Amino acid sequence: MEFANPEYQKDYDLMINDTLLLKPEVLNLPQTVSFSWILNDDKISSQQNLKQVMTESGTFKLEFKAVADSDSISRLFQITVNDPYELYFRPKTESSSEYISEIIEYKPAPGQYINATYGTPEDAEKIIGGKSKILSLGAWGGYVIFSFDHTIENKSDTKDFVVYGNAMNGLSEPGIVQVSFDENGNGLADDAWYELLGSAHKAEETILNYEVTYTNPGEYANVPWVDNQETKDSVMVNAYHKQNYYPLFIDEQEAVTFAGTRIYPTVKLEGFASIDALDWGYVDNYDSEYSVHGGNAMEIDWAVDEEWNPVNLKGIDFVKVYTGAQENVGWLGEISTEIKGASDLSMLR
Repeated sequence: MEFANPEYQKDYDLMINDTLLLKPEVLNLPQTVSFSWILNDDKISSQQNLKQVMTESGTFKLEFKAVADSDSISRLFQITVNDPYELYFRPKTESSSEYISEIIEYKPAPGQYINATYGTPEDAEKIIGGKSKILSLGAWGGYVIFSFDHTIENKSDTKDFVVYGNAMNGLSEPGIVQVSFDENGNGLADDAWYELLGSAHKAEETILNYEVTYTNPGEYANVPWVDNQETKDSVMVNAYHKQNYYPLFIDEQEAVTFAGTRIYPTVKLEGFASIDALDWGYVDNYDSEYSVHGGNAMEIDWAVDEEWNPVNLKGIDFVKVYTGAQENVGWLGEISTEIKGASDLSMLR
């Protein structure tokens, strides 16, 4: 037996969860031959080709062996697996702010405040550095993405950051939160997003993989929408706000589609009209801890992947908040999550 190529790559640099693929080509293989891959002292495969997901950081010795009755060959590799968190974690400094430092993207759905008070790109910039201004996300799916000037660490057994809203008892407009860590270190929010699982996510009526397309009416008029459940309806205009409710500053000026999770808070239209809070896990949601922080404290450990498997995040760089409910509430108009800012809770203690 002999290797087809005497020269080979001996050193590999990977990131955690990268897949290592090695395909050594061996000539003159006898009919009976056994293969083994030994990572440090552990045998990880008995196949000729190796496909291994590297789940731990560190430097590892990897050996490949092909053994026949009277012959054997082997190769040694050095595998370095880097933890992106160790590479790209942005620590707090003396000048770090507890508040939002940058608005990455603001794309609201149609709503009564959009293109007017609380619903313009200028309003989005106003929630940087504080918690006194208001930004509306419009109807279901509308969102804002923001970041801090440091990585928010995932502290064990405690909440990690707070998102401020304008909820009050009997008037919650719950928004869903997603988080992301800058795994490639490029400063852009182009890495994997993970949704924070709240109390309503597993409710029977909740719709996962929900989509809504809104169409621009081109004027002050009801904004029609259709979802992927074959439902058609409209974001209704009212007499208090008489501009076009469709966001006129986004790229999609004929129609826009949003995707995510749809939750169902209890809406009561009798009398004054009200929207009950959900138990926990949402923003602009008057839950039992809302008055403690003046907003909703969020836990990074609530993060799950697309299959709802828990995700172990050591920290996050980007936060996305989107309106989670799709409902017209009489004279109050559409349910539209509003936020006033966000803070790193570790800097408030």
